Amino acid sequence: MSKPWTDGPRELILHAVDHLSSGSDFDRRIAMISIDNAVELMAKVFLGLPKRARKDPGPGRKELEAAEGFPDLLDLLEKHAGDRLEGIGLDDVEWYHRLRNQLYHSGNGITVEREKVETYLGLARSLFESLFEEALDLPAAGSQTGVGKFMENWIQLERLQRSSERHRAIAGVTELSPGFSRRAGAWEFEKIDPLLGPVFESARRFRNELVHGLSTPDPEELRRQIEAVKKLMAALAPK
Repeated sequence: MSKPWTDGPRELILHAVDHLSSGSDFDRRIAMISIDNAVELMAKVFLGLPKRARKDPGPGRKELEAAEGFPDLLDLLEKHAGDRLEGIGLDDVEWYHRLRNQLYHSGNGITVEREKVETYLGLARSLFESLFEEALDLPAAGSQTGVGKFMENWIQLERLQRSSERHRAIAGVTELSPGFSRRAGAWEFEKIDPLLGPVFESARRFRNELVHGLSTPDPEELRRQIEAVKKLMAALAPK
């Protein structure tokens, strides 16, 4: 059962998926804005939770009230979310927030590529699941692009890494201790198969370039990286 405080962020993300399915320039802009609103609400909800639910003392009331903008909320998350942010780059989130601001303040004169919306959706989903420790199941957003499929598979890989007994055994721990990294390094995959280390590093670099908008992915490269992430997931599956 979902926690009641997750309803607001979940509804905003579902609203974004609905618009993304429609496919027009207007709908992509609205989807981007809705995702960004969901991320901001996630931060506010998490930081405002009781200590028992958040498992961290959290910010004081005055500190939270002094957070005037999106970057301030990210600073507080970085300070109080701890290990829940492992594997999530808040710099990535802030980059997409700035893109959202361009859309919001430029009216109808600017468009946003579907790939960027799907990437931000993937980041928001990962943040939701990490902060609130529950799965966020989403309907397919229309004819999903290769970028959307890659991000979905990457999130599934991260989820498997967090829960896989085999992954924990490879990392040398028996339970998810506070210092345990949520994202396996190449050396951990190399313990399964020496050829998997370079596969992981290639997929990780591809993911980072995609998230930061550093390149426009070639469809064939997208297909190859999607298959690579699936291969990594299969390597972590119980034998």
